[in-house]
Amino acid sequence: MVEAVNAKDTKDLIKQAVMKKKHVLAMSVGKLFNAQSLFRLARLKSCKIILPSGAIAGLDAVKSASLRGIKSITLTSRKPLSGFYRNAYLESKGIELNRIKKETVLFEGPVSKAVKYFPQNINVAATLALASGNSGKVKVCIKTSPQYQRNSHEIEMTGDFGHLHTLTENVVCPDNPKTSYLAVLSGIQSLKQFSLSLIIGS
Repeated sequence: MVEAVNAKDTKDLIKQAVMKKKHVLAMSVGKLFNAQSLFRLARLKSCKIILPSGAIAGLDAVKSASLRGIKSITLTSRKPLSGFYRNAYLESKGIELNRIKKETVLFEGPVSKAVKYFPQNINVAATLALASGNSGKVKVCIKTSPQYQRNSHEIEMTGDFGHLHTLTENVVCPDNPKTSYLAVLSGIQSLKQFSLSLIIGS
């Protein structure tokens, strides 16, 4: 099953598929941030829940580094104003997007809060946290600006392995300004890779 609904019942839909012993490619990774019971069920049912890399680079390195200890990870996401319209969290804070004239920090904090307040914008934070194996090490900063034309995600990670710095500047998805075109391509590639005999990357 391919999941791309990003709705309140996302976990329930995936659970139904797993109960029927179906593999799942899940695009709404933010909804699975605290889904350990679902992951355990998948193991019990011998099913795979596949989470694409999405709009970020470097997940192979993050997964590898997690084997020997990650000290810190910072994700800085920059998106155009159009990606945040009708966001309930921003409205509750009285933040009027049409009044923003320069680069503005919309959020800084733990990944758990980021996926809660920006469920349609920050799947990459959940993916990064799950790949690291320690969400407490992941800090998230979300910025916007009238000058931004692309969705960019910058990762800084330090650990026993050394230091990692990645920057991905993504074209906005034509059909959904809240996400990146690369995220769509990542989902397609993950689905394709599932049936390949040669798998590249850790």
